[in-house]
Amino acid sequence: MTDLLKEYLLIKKNLPLIGVGVLQLRRVPSRFDIGNRQFLPPQITYELVPEAAMPTIEFSNWLSARMGLDVAEALLRYNRFCEELLQLIDNEKKPLWKGWGQWGRDQQGVIQFRADTGGVQLSPVSATKIIRDNAEHMVRVGEDNRTSAEMNQLLQQKKVFYPIEKIATWSWLALAALWLGWHVYSRSLTTDSFASPAKIKTTVTATNNYQEF
Repeated sequence: MTDLLKEYLLIKKNLPLIGVGVLQLRRVPSRFDIGNRQFLPPQITYELVPEAAMPTIEFSNWLSARMGLDVAEALLRYNRFCEELLQLIDNEKKPLWKGWGQWGRDQQGVIQFRADTGGVQLSPVSATKIIRDNAEHMVRVGEDNRTSAEMNQLLQQKKVFYPIEKIATWSWLALAALWLGWHVYSRSLTTDSFASPAKIKTTVTATNNYQEF
């Protein structure tokens, strides 16, 4: 009977137990732990709601079909199971549903169900960014769509830091500075240093101040 009830709980997430309450199954999805940079695994928790529980028509028909009995006989066995469970809890026997959990009462006498945590426990997954070689994905660049490989090639292109025009300009300036330095070093720094060393020759030509006819 325990295995059948567990199967129904896994399917419907609610299991009515006469005299005990409604056992609910809740699935906690995986969530991201920002502080520790990891994904926490999904969990299954059980919660016992202390309310009057009666088998529904759906539950009765399902139990009858699974046991291969008519509805009356299936409910009779189900009621007997719930009475034995409640009797064990009242006698502080703490009945154990193997692989499922354990029943008991707290200090105030309220029935409690403690889930079994001795099974397989999933470990958190580290949220470390993985960079794979040659992996491509689409990147939105302005109004265009480009692949990550194309963007990587564009960003890694070597830039010409000194164009030819700038190299020529700086070369001429360097040569001019060298020439000026050599000129100052080889001659004394006077106004004549920058004059042409060639001598000016003067010639006198006689011209007639009259015109012959």
